[in-house]
Amino acid sequence: MTHLDQEELEDLSRLAFQRVGVPPEDAGAAARILVGANLLGIDSHGVQRVVPYVSRIRQGVLKANPNIKVLTKSLAVAVVDGDDGLGPVVGYRGLTESIRLASESGIAYVGCLNSNHFGAIAPYLWIGCRQKMICIIGTNAFTTMAPWGGREVKVGNNPIGIGAPRRDGFPFLLDIAMSVASRGKIRAAGERGESIPEGWGANPEGNPTTDPIAALKGFVLPFGGHKGYGLALAIDILSGVLTGGAFATQVKSMFQQAGESQHVAHFFITINPAMILGLEAYYDQMESFCALIKDTKRARANAPVLLPGEIEEGTFEERSASGIPLDEDLCETLRALARGISADSNTTL
Repeated sequence: MTHLDQEELEDLSRLAFQRVGVPPEDAGAAARILVGANLLGIDSHGVQRVVPYVSRIRQGVLKANPNIKVLTKSLAVAVVDGDDGLGPVVGYRGLTESIRLASESGIAYVGCLNSNHFGAIAPYLWIGCRQKMICIIGTNAFTTMAPWGGREVKVGNNPIGIGAPRRDGFPFLLDIAMSVASRGKIRAAGERGESIPEGWGANPEGNPTTDPIAALKGFVLPFGGHKGYGLALAIDILSGVLTGGAFATQVKSMFQQAGESQHVAHFFITINPAMILGLEAYYDQMESFCALIKDTKRARANAPVLLPGEIEEGTFEERSASGIPLDEDLCETLRALARGISADSNTTL
């Protein structure tokens, strides 16, 4: 492993995108989102995604310089047509537009369609919270789950995130997908020759299995049973259905259907606490709330009571001080891409 600081890693990522024709401002936005994921410890959705993103631009599947259109519907509603651009670029545009509208109206909904994989939700939440906004963000994804009671894969593992700013502390950050475990974890267990816990996946016939190979041929299972399944559908309604974008099986995989546009859709709901309760009163309420939760007797002496975002806070502080750890091969690939040298992605989900 090697360590790079935030600025150097953002520069490498930005240059890699610029080398394939992404405008500097858009390349910088994409780099900030991806490096932000690494800073928060979400490495699976960090700069390693630069490689497949660049590859898809080179192949002409994803547009380096799309004609992104923001269609303002009202004082609090807008729709962003991403024109098949980089997901983090479209997502960043949706976020900034929702913050702008909420700063004027108190609350805003911005939906994005014709986008692509946009990384982890947490970096968007973190940016929104730094602007003193509460954010609710979701995206649909390619299908990896079956409808409740079925055995055909028709539902995306659609994540949702909620972020709330605090006066001095790190923001409340909740970023969750709907499955008990990701396909990546199931695949890793298979590569190690290990079984998976019951409840992680089902085989192609729809029966629960502890065999990771059977689960990969079948589908992942939602957390909380029908509750996670229902929430996955609700997120798709708010992102794909409501925007007039793609939904369910219309959303494609970045890797399994590498030659096709993904047609991903996202949504950003932004709330301005300054226009509801007043910013200082909100902060007072938030600190009282967090203090009440933290002042709980521990179930185990060596395991503290945690709020969503506290683990990410520790990682953020450590990596801001000591650098972001990267596999040396990935680091060299990023340096090559920043110099304009082609690299192919063998990443799979």
